[in-house]
Amino acid sequence: MSGQWLAKHTGGNEVHVAPLDDLIVHDLTDLCPCGPTPRREPRGDGSDGWIYTHHSLDGREADEH
Repeated sequence: MSGQWLAKHTGGNEVHVAPLDDLIVHDLTDLCPCGPTPRREPRGDGSDGWIYTHHSLDGREADEH
């Protein structure tokens, strides 16, 4: 477990934040088996973007504050 995270713009209006070196390889879509949490983010041009935060399967969030 590296404890590192990846933030990747996946096109359009989506950014995915996923744990690296987790117990699974995360699919950078909203259909990932970890059940990523979407969050709407207003953009400067008046449109909305989406940030999808993926959940680790190795439990690293419990150690992060």
